[in-house]
Amino acid sequence: MAEQRQALKVIKKKWFPICASKEFDEKIIGESLVASPSDLVGRIISVNLMTLTDDIKQQSVYLKFRIISADSEKATADLIAVELIPAAVRRLVRRGCNRIDVSYVCETADGRKVRLKPFLVSKALGRGAVVAKLRKELMRYVASEVKKVSFEELVRMIISNRLQTSAKADLKKIYPIRSCEIKWAGIVSRGKVAQQQAAKEPGPAEEKEESE
Repeated sequence: MAEQRQALKVIKKKWFPICASKEFDEKIIGESLVASPSDLVGRIISVNLMTLTDDIKQQSVYLKFRIISADSEKATADLIAVELIPAAVRRLVRRGCNRIDVSYVCETADGRKVRLKPFLVSKALGRGAVVAKLRKELMRYVASEVKKVSFEELVRMIISNRLQTSAKADLKKIYPIRSCEIKWAGIVSRGKVAQQQAAKEPGPAEEKEESE
């Protein structure tokens, strides 16, 4: 029995705050209970944009972060993706219109490979040739804008709606457009997008753990 008691060592765990990168003023975006800070490195957490900006209008957008480093005091996470929730996408679609979705990889000015999933909704039903032209121009325009900026600036453009607004202005020259949005923009990791879905939404003091 004495040998068994010696073998059962209690591993003490500690709460570590997880901080966003500098572009988000290193705000705390979650906490995790682990035995060692190194256990946090590589984990993915998902954060509602509203919790970072205090703007209720941005509650439909989630940011995904990957923890890149951790010490005895805190963990630091880098932004890897921005996502529009499916419910927000569905609200934009109406009967008697075209919904055009595209998904492709392009490169930012700082050499990041990014998977983009823009989509648009027309004001009325268009014919096949019109839809094909809109799809082609949507891909061309967004890719041309992405290659001009870094990944961090791209996310700022999406969050502020600047990219979507400018794309809509370009596309409505072809056909009347109701809306243009970016469903997903994420860094491609080892040949695939670093896109992982967690089992539940994290609060400010809750962390999602996922493996790649």
